[in-house]
Amino acid sequence: MKAVFVGLAMSLAAGSAVGQEFLIDQSRLYASSPELCLGLEADGLAAFEDPMASVLSFTDGIQAMEFHCNFFDLKSRGGSNFLFADAICEHPGEVYPDSFSITPYDETTIQVVSAHMNALVMAGVFDSGEGEGVSAATLYHRCDNLSEIPFD
Repeated sequence: MKAVFVGLAMSLAAGSAVGQEFLIDQSRLYASSPELCLGLEADGLAAFEDPMASVLSFTDGIQAMEFHCNFFDLKSRGGSNFLFADAICEHPGEVYPDSFSITPYDETTIQVVSAHMNALVMAGVFDSGEGEGVSAATLYHRCDNLSEIPFD
């Protein structure tokens, strides 16, 4: 019994150490692909020709050509590098509340999960197309070359 308790305690300690390994740089712009970071720097808003292109900034929320979510509240918790964002999102003709979990994926990538989209995927209304892993999760890559969208 004592060995099980010690093993469980070590597993929990190792798990929390892994979660603390990466920090989210909230001063940077994040893009749905590393190529989009380069495209934004070179072409500004013209880089949004790809309908799947989107960016996330912690001041402006998530932006895409026909979709955006404005963050109203961003919460963190001491001892954790996970973030929680309350937002109001818009598609053409549709406005709805949403919330997002934002977690480090690796040193320069974050995983963003929409509660609204996750509910649609779980209800079978929308197919995430992934087949495995977290439903409605999007990976955003840190644009070390940008801290905002260039509008030139």
